[in-house]
Amino acid sequence: MPYFDIVALIVGAGLIVSGILAVRRRRVNIPKEYVGARAVALGWVWVGMGVLFILGVACNCSAIKQLFRIFLQAAN
Repeated sequence: MPYFDIVALIVGAGLIVSGILAVRRRRVNIPKEYVGARAVALGWVWVGMGVLFILGVACNCSAIKQLFRIFLQAAN
């Protein structure tokens, strides 16, 4: 399994877990703190991105893998 696939699985699983925790707590503390509906919405975005990254590896979809590479470059 290529390096980016392994990283995409790990990051995708991490996004899903942190998104579910954000939805359950209804609070997110990133550079700015969000509480309530905004935190829940952000949590669902994280869950969606995590599922998308995992599906990109499972389905071997190059477009989703390219989106993951852009996501990694934006994190730098």
